[in-house]
Amino acid sequence: MTTMATTLAKAAQDTLDTTAHAARIEHVSKSFSGPAGTQLVLDDISLDVAPGEFVTLLGASGCGKSTLLNLVAGLDRPTAGSI
Repeated sequence: MTTMATTLAKAAQDTLDTTAHAARIEHVSKSFSGPAGTQLVLDDISLDVAPGEFVTLLGASGCGKSTLLNLVAGLDRPTAGSI
């Protein structure tokens, strides 16, 4: 039984690894430099969005929602990570 469970777990992981993504955000960080120094706005954000999936970003004012969307749209570049 252990071998069967291991085989199923590996097959599930292989499926996850080969699934197409509409968007993939991997370890993205973004900081801005200003007169008061560097401000870290996003820190190590990771997210996979499947084709046809509906995703909502919720958070308080100034938490980085618009910054993340600007990065996904290609209007800005992350300080670290990839999109």
